[in-house]
Amino acid sequence: MQIFSLNFFMYTISGIWRPIEWSSNVAKLLYNAFTFIVIVLEYFLMLTQFMDIVLVIDNIDDFATNTLLFLTIVSVCCKATVVLVRRKSIISLVQLLMKAPYKPQDEDEMVIQAKCDEFIKSCSIKYLLLVISSVTGMTIGSMLNVMQGHLPLRIWLPYDINASPVFWIISIQQIISTIFAAIINTGTETLIFGLSLQTCAQFEIYENRLRKLVTSKIASYLKHLPASSNNEKLIEISECIHHHLCIYKFAKTINIIFNQVLFVQFFGSILILCTSVYYVSTHMMEVKSATLIIYTFGMFVQIYILCWCGNEVMLKSMSVGNAIYHMDWPLLAASEKKELLIIMIRSTVPIKFTSSFLITLSLQSFGSILKASYSAFNVLQK
Repeated sequence: MQIFSLNFFMYTISGIWRPIEWSSNVAKLLYNAFTFIVIVLEYFLMLTQFMDIVLVIDNIDDFATNTLLFLTIVSVCCKATVVLVRRKSIISLVQLLMKAPYKPQDEDEMVIQAKCDEFIKSCSIKYLLLVISSVTGMTIGSMLNVMQGHLPLRIWLPYDINASPVFWIISIQQIISTIFAAIINTGTETLIFGLSLQTCAQFEIYENRLRKLVTSKIASYLKHLPASSNNEKLIEISECIHHHLCIYKFAKTINIIFNQVLFVQFFGSILILCTSVYYVSTHMMEVKSATLIIYTFGMFVQIYILCWCGNEVMLKSMSVGNAIYHMDWPLLAASEKKELLIIMIRSTVPIKFTSSFLITLSLQSFGSILKASYSAFNVLQK
């Protein structure tokens, strides 16, 4: 798909998104096998880390380091599962942007759409580079651990892993799983980010269409042109109302598809942030802390991006009423003023992206997460 091509490319190389244009049954079968292997690797890593936390770990430092990596893998498994299970819904959602009323209809709307697409692509590339730097640091650290005879990540297995072939197989499996997890994580975060900004672009396109509609009506009144038939007026107004409702439906669908992802992401982020900050603050002079500092910074950026784009959607949805107010509506007929008033009243209810009705994506929520993480950090210090 042309829209979000970079995001879906990341999904494809990570094994959870077979390109929709593929028609060869052999290629589909091989890719499905690749997908199965990736999912098994991720869930195997999550399960073995969980068993290590439950059965082996007996001190707060090991608990902190293993828990933050475990929660990250849990989040990745959730994202991969959601993308695989709701593949058809995601395809339908993206394809909506290429159909009426979402599709740009004139040059001005194309400029708005192109600007949004370029911004999404630019931010996705920057975020990908940030993740690559973090993964590179973790991979180097993992290789150093392997050379010293330690696994890259702590896990529990019911058999001896000290034997040379088994040790190297598990080590390679963990490094590969970590790389796939990073790509899946990046693809999902940037996709949610992109869909949110596409919602903002739709509101800009909607305001542009509505402004041109009002301007054309006023121009016809001032020039004393024959008024359009009542039926034509209803069609014009109904199209605007329909587009407005479609944008709300589009945003609601995004929230429904990624609801569980947002819940796991925000719930895990609070624990990940406080544990990583705790470990770094108590082991500042250790080499391992450098990797965790990059990891913690990436986590802060990850949460901020989601909260920022959710906040932008909320503000854009509420700005429609203000945009209508600044149009030349006093010159319109009374019936048309009432119709615009209905749209303004609808815009007073903003679009809110929520994570299972617990957290609303906004900058205020980002501040609340930081406060909650700091509180949990203080508890761990005690």
